[in-house]
Amino acid sequence: MVETIGCVIQRISCVKINTKITGKTSSFPLAGRVSDEKECKLMSLIAYYMQGKRMNYFSTKSLFRTKPLRFGITRLAGLLLLVSVFPVSGVDKDPISAEAIVTMNDGTVLSGILTMIGANPLTMTPLKEGRQKQFRLEDILSIEHKVETADMKKPWVYKEAGSIEKVYYDEKEYPFINFITKITLVDGTSVSGHIVSAAFYLKDNTGKHKVFLQRQLKGDKGQTMAEVSYPVALQFPGNKAVNALPFKGTVEGLGKLEKVSAFDVERETLLAAKVSEGSKFDFGNLLPGTYDVFILTDTYALAGLSGDIPSNIKKNPLQDGDLEAIRKVLPRTDDFFKEKWVLKLEGSRDYAKTLAYKQRSDFLDGMGNPVRGVRIWHLEMMTWHLPETEWQLDNRFVLIRHKHQETEKVRRLFAVPSIGAVRPGTELKINKEIIDGDRGFIQDLK
Repeated sequence: MVETIGCVIQRISCVKINTKITGKTSSFPLAGRVSDEKECKLMSLIAYYMQGKRMNYFSTKSLFRTKPLRFGITRLAGLLLLVSVFPVSGVDKDPISAEAIVTMNDGTVLSGILTMIGANPLTMTPLKEGRQKQFRLEDILSIEHKVETADMKKPWVYKEAGSIEKVYYDEKEYPFINFITKITLVDGTSVSGHIVSAAFYLKDNTGKHKVFLQRQLKGDKGQTMAEVSYPVALQFPGNKAVNALPFKGTVEGLGKLEKVSAFDVERETLLAAKVSEGSKFDFGNLLPGTYDVFILTDTYALAGLSGDIPSNIKKNPLQDGDLEAIRKVLPRTDDFFKEKWVLKLEGSRDYAKTLAYKQRSDFLDGMGNPVRGVRIWHLEMMTWHLPETEWQLDNRFVLIRHKHQETEKVRRLFAVPSIGAVRPGTELKINKEIIDGDRGFIQDLK
């Protein structure tokens, strides 16, 4: 199964693909740079199919219903051909576009409608954080793209396999630049870090221009640093500042509060709250939208799975039998857990949200020894779509992860509609009345 695809789009020497099957990286050489609209569309399709959030977990298997896929040059060329000829299986999403002003490093200014190529939002790894964050163009006021390091390098290779000694070619040097990026959001906050390289179209009254926002940039041999072109600032004048609102609450009469998470429906992001005093939780200030809340105490698990879905996805209603159809394909998902169940279904056929319970007790510690008297369980939200006749998995979010000791109580899981699709500015007050008479009971988590 294809897991990721990474490429330097402005000056491509190869497309690199990692596979779960082989654990290796294979390369497919591409001559020169992306220089015309056809090539750029091809890269868009590849990114959409292999890297976008709508990429399903069975895509490669459905394309090649034969032996496990191994990416030699011939097979990879065939894959690229298939991607360029046949439509991808992901759900149609509205293009990610916004009015923008782009300033290049030579002072050139372009303005028009900026459209992101591919299905993913802009993605960044913030400084001093190990987890990526994603940002919609609609939530961004400005982007500053600064040089972090810049060097002239000579082409080189390692002297031999396993050696750290380098052999430099007697060829012209090339520029090599690392960037650091600062994103300022509509609520006035800013995040700095390293972005995942992204490609855009900018459409103005003269036509379409390609804009590349890159983590690293490698120039051509013989090119000087001054000849390298890249954006230094992007402004989004159509995005207006908004007030982020507080999102917090209390949980009383349901045991000691341990964890609270919230799924940002519009941005498809999972957030964790700060828990204090055994009963209070606080997410801080959040951007406008709706949030599904999930709560764990030492006695209960409460799930606020709502039918809300992102606004840029079509809403084809669910039908009878959809839950059972998803349950049939669940065992085929590549997973750490052998025991797993889909408990609840919401959303649409274009974006279905399922609440899943997974557990296992057969695992090893860091020394490879079996762990006794402990089991790990997850409550997960898995998102799906139905392209034709078989449901396909798009993404999964671990809402609650718990290491259950034998001495602990078995949590009771309830569906609680009042904590689904909650808007910031609301202070939730949760007590035992919301599950009075076992209202909304799903199952014991055992």
